[in-house]
Amino acid sequence: MSDIITSNNNPTVRRLRKLATSGKTRREEGRTIASGTHLAHSFLDTGDTPEICIIATAAQANEEVIELVRQLQHTSTTLIEFADNIYESVADVHAAVGISIVFSIPEASNTALIGDALLVEDVQDPGNLGTMLRTAAASGITDVYLSPDCASAWSPKALRAGMGAQFALRIYEQSNLQKLIKSSQTPVYATMLTGDSVDLYDLDLRQPTAWLVGNEGQGVSTVLATLTTERVHIPQAATPVESLNVAAATAVCLYEQFRQRQSSQ
Repeated sequence: MSDIITSNNNPTVRRLRKLATSGKTRREEGRTIASGTHLAHSFLDTGDTPEICIIATAAQANEEVIELVRQLQHTSTTLIEFADNIYESVADVHAAVGISIVFSIPEASNTALIGDALLVEDVQDPGNLGTMLRTAAASGITDVYLSPDCASAWSPKALRAGMGAQFALRIYEQSNLQKLIKSSQTPVYATMLTGDSVDLYDLDLRQPTAWLVGNEGQGVSTVLATLTTERVHIPQAATPVESLNVAAATAVCLYEQFRQRQSSQ
C-alpha cells in the first residue's frame, strides 16, 4: 500500500472528491465511488476488480477491511490509505467502516422491452431510486430503464440505498421510455390513480410484466400513461393520506407480482 495521504490538496483526493460529489464528473469519467464493506463485497462478487480502493487509517485494523485488502493485493487495484479526516471529506461517511472503492460504471446497451422490467420516469431522489432498485432485485426483476431526467443509479447515495442491488441488475440510463413502451412486447402497467385505473389486486401478474413509475411530485406523465396497457392503483383505507411514496408503491406492486408467481408454482 502507498504512503498515507494527509493533504486535501493531493491530486487523488481532489479527483475522488469530485467523483463523489459531481454527477457530471461521474458521467464524463464513467466511474463512481461506493463506500462500506457491504458494497465492496457486492462489487467483488461480480468478479470484477475496482480501479482504486481507499482505506481510512482507523479502518486498518477492521477484520473485514483486512480481508478485502488481502483479496485486492494481487490484483490491478491501487490501494491507498487516507488519514481519517481526508477520508471523511471524500467518502460516504454513513458507511460504518472506512473503506471505499472506485470502479467503472457498467454499460448496458438499450434493448426492447421483452420480459419483466421496471421503468422509472424522472424520479429525483437518489435514496428513493436506490430503494426501488433494491426492491426490484429482491423481487426478481433484472432490467431497469431510467429516463434521461431521472436520478443516477450510480451516485453514492443511490448505491448506499441500493445496498448492492445495482450489481445484480441491468440498468439502462438515459432511456427513451416513450419509444420503449410503444415497441414493447410486454404489457406495461403505470402506477397512478385515474378514473380508468384498475385495482392492483384484480390483475393477473403471472406473465411477464413491465411497470412504469413516475416522479415523486407529478407521478407518471400523461404522455407515457396514454401508451401503457393499463393504469393501476393501489387500494388504501379512507385516510387523509393522498398516496404512497413512489418507492413504497413500487414495492407493493412488485411484491404482489412476486407473490402471485410464487403461489402459482
